[in-house]
Amino acid sequence: MHDIPFFSKTKSKILLLLYENPHERFHMRHIERLTKERINAVREALVYLEKKKIVSMEPVGRKRFFQANTRGLFYDELLRMTAKKTGLGGRILTEKPRLGKVRFAFLTAFFYRQLQREENEIDLCVVGNVSLREVSHIAQEEGERRKIEINYSVMNYEEFTFRKKNKDPFLLSLLEKPRLMLIGSEEDLLISRSEQEPAGKELKQKV
Repeated sequence: MHDIPFFSKTKSKILLLLYENPHERFHMRHIERLTKERINAVREALVYLEKKKIVSMEPVGRKRFFQANTRGLFYDELLRMTAKKTGLGGRILTEKPRLGKVRFAFLTAFFYRQLQREENEIDLCVVGNVSLREVSHIAQEEGERRKIEINYSVMNYEEFTFRKKNKDPFLLSLLEKPRLMLIGSEEDLLISRSEQEPAGKELKQKV
């Protein structure tokens, strides 16, 4: 399991567990089993994370349950970081060489924040000369693991630029929504070089 920068190994494991499952509560012993860390280290880490308001605790009888603090200052940042290290996002990044030449890849906010979405809502978009079979395989495995159906869209760069230039309703609606970039930059995704060049030439002529 990957680590989260600025946190110790035990804290990183706990954060990745809780923020990959932000709407679930975990008992301390359950966290110990899943992270495979010693109970004293887990207890110490949870006390620290709760004190920093990164993790919330709820007592139920004599037991204490821990969960990602959805009201915390760094909640979204930790969700985004976790989404790049675990699950679908982590798989896309670590298995990138097998996918082909990926120009862009991003997760929609509804997916990485694990919010309720429409049945046909896109979760993952991949642009480039990539293997549809490999993307489908990853999406299927991660869907089975999370017990959901993952919807994805794959297109080559030429198709992407053509559809964007012609204001394709599907692509425009996808680009209008918040996302988490896995591969490629937000700026390049929204403004391709072919779109920037004419604007530069026009400006030069006016001057």
